[in-house]
Parts: sequence; structure tokens; C-alpha cells
Amino acid sequence: MIDLIGISKTYILGDSEVYALDDVHLSVADGEFVGIVGPSGSGKSTLMNIIGVLDVADSGMYLLDGVPIESYGSNELARIRNRHIGFVFQNFNLIGRMSIEENVELPLVYQGMKAAQRRPLVEAALEKVGLLERRRHTPNSVSGGQQQRAAIARALVTEPSLILADEPTGNLDSHTGGEIIELLHGLNASGRTIVLITHDDHLAAQTGRRVRIKDGRVADG
Repeated sequence: MIDLIGISKTYILGDSEVYALDDVHLSVADGEFVGIVGPSGSGKSTLMNIIGVLDVADSGMYLLDGVPIESYGSNELARIRNRHIGFVFQNFNLIGRMSIEENVELPLVYQGMKAAQRRPLVEAALEKVGLLERRRHTPNSVSGGQQQRAAIARALVTEPSLILADEPTGNLDSHTGGEIIELLHGLNASGRTIVLITHDDHLAAQTGRRVRIKDGRVADG
């Protein structure tokens, strides 16, 4: 599914050029559950942004399902992000004034899907994460674990083939974090490819394959 070939990304900090990624080679097969682990500043978030087509590399090639990302226009990349990739973030990124149901529905609204078509998809996504009974609640009225479940439901609602999870347990206690990892394992067992970004070796060890990144380079995996 994912092939990164010689990917590099630099940023200018003052008078210095800093390599966020330096000649990265990485492949992720369809249906894999891969943990990318590294300390703060190692380049793992930049790597996630490039995999999720939120950012582009300065050099190298990124093949997604065998197609070079460079061959897509901006509208096509937006469609890929909205329909084929589900994002789960550490801070949930839920809209507080909207209900959980409305938050989960948003990607389908952006697609222009009619309400009658959206409803069964939203209910199915909420059921998968065990939140159907809480769908009318706002994010601030439920626990952190339930907020992350809502974020996962939002990532799932477009039925993506790839889920990118950036520190998905970072704001949760160990028990709740374990439940979220168990949920991700269930989604992986149903056929979804999952790439989990983390600084936690213990968490990365619970994935199917651990990839270590240090100073912008893949050290092992």
C-alpha cells in the first residue's frame, strides 16, 4: 500500500537547514499494523504528514497503492485524504459545540453526501466503537477515552483503507489507552491498514511491526 523511496524533508530554522526526514525508505503492506516509534523531534510526525498527504517531501518518491503521489492534483489529494485515509490525533480534534454524532458525520458532509445516506454510516461507525448510545452527547460531557473513540469513529465513517493514528493514547490513562489499542487491533483484523505514530516503545511493541526513526532516518524495521 505505502512505498516511500528516498524521502527527504528539510526545514529552515534561522540560518540553518534541518533535515526532518533524511533519505527514508519504508514500505507498509496492505493490512499491516505498523508502529513508528521515536523521540520528540525524530521526524515521525513529519513522516505521518507525508504518508497522510498533508505535506509533501522535498525529494524522493511516495507511492500510494502503486501510484506516485506527485501524479495527483490538489483536488485529488483532498479526495484521497477525505475518503481513503482516516486520521486519529492525540488531542481528539473534536468540535465542542457539536454532538459526537455530528462530529463523526463531518467527513461525509464534506463529501457532499445527503443526510439520508450519512445516517446509517454514522450509526455503523459509532456502533463499532461502542458509542451509539452516547451519540447525542457533546465531547466535553464524555470521558477522554470516549472522545478518542469518537475520533476513531470519525476516522472510520468514510470506510478508509488506511488509518493514521498519531499518539492516540497520549492523553489517556493506561487502562483506557489499552482499550483504544485493542480497538485498533480489531479494526486491523477487519482488514484495515494501520500506521501508529508514538514515542512509547511499549505501545509500538503491541503492533505487528515496529519501525524506529531517529534523527530523520529509519534506524530499523
